[in-house]
Amino acid sequence: MSRFRALVAAGALIGISLLTACATPPNSYGSASGYVPGDSMNRACEDGFRPRDGRSCSY
Repeated sequence: MSRFRALVAAGALIGISLLTACATPPNSYGSASGYVPGDSMNRACEDGFRPRDGRSCSY
């Protein structure tokens, strides 16, 4: 019975955490990574320009 209660409690905690994660509105700062397309400190990367082949914008 104790094992059953532990399983039910774990399931309830997981369910509550999923519910709150999915119901929380996004913050006003944008995404968690901070990436905003076209917003670069590097002038070479302005206007959303991204070089091919994985090169940086600094060349």
